[in-house]
Amino acid sequence: MLTNIVIGIIGSFVGGFVYSLFGKTGVTGINLRSIWVALVGSCILIWISRKVKL
Repeated sequence: MLTNIVIGIIGSFVGGFVYSLFGKTGVTGINLRSIWVALVGSCILIWISRKVKL
């Protein structure tokens, strides 16, 4: 569980990076858009980590 929390936090940075690739702004403060960006990045990174561990 702690691993998922750490991966989720790192995933928020991944989400910001992914959104910047699409020309969108990433995290801009505490608002719904920033939470959405962090959630998407966290889900991507947790999904990748689970696929790698098999």
